[in-house]
Amino acid sequence: MILAYFSAPYLESYLQPMVNNFRDRVQSGDLKLTMYSIFFNNFSVAIMIYFGAIFLGLITAILLMINGAFIGYFATSLPLDVFFLLTLPHGIFEIPGILIAGAGGFTLFTFILYFLKDIFLFERNKWSEKPKLRERVAISFNNNSKKISQSLILLGLAIVLLIIGAFIEVYVTINLANYLIKIIT
Repeated sequence: MILAYFSAPYLESYLQPMVNNFRDRVQSGDLKLTMYSIFFNNFSVAIMIYFGAIFLGLITAILLMINGAFIGYFATSLPLDVFFLLTLPHGIFEIPGILIAGAGGFTLFTFILYFLKDIFLFERNKWSEKPKLRERVAISFNNNSKKISQSLILLGLAIVLLIIGAFIEVYVTINLANYLIKIIT
């Protein structure tokens, strides 16, 4: 985010279309500022980040970087104090929610990696002969099931944070920001 903020002139051709698209979606009513629509938008991002781990974790990493860059770049479109007033109340829940979804995605990737490793690079020293594929799959899943559980717990935590963030964004952020902007100016 910080890097994108200070690199904004170099990122403009990539990120300004995203900012314009976001503003157009809000102005056209396609993206309504309701708790449900904000949560669903953030939830869909979190799900893409989580399941992006299936592709060696690369999609997860790329989506996290794009979202961070978007926030950092968007901060340049407003006075910094106004940006913080419009972002912090709900952002303290939404941003960690997205990051935790990413952590869940990377944990899912770790599960996939170890699951496949245990199936195809099965340790022979524990067995007189190599078990059949079905047995190796069951053994590998049992050995690595803790990772899949951890990834789902992280995803669940991310979803809870996104629900809280959406609630605050709709019912607190705008009113609080408008009130504080009147006091500051």
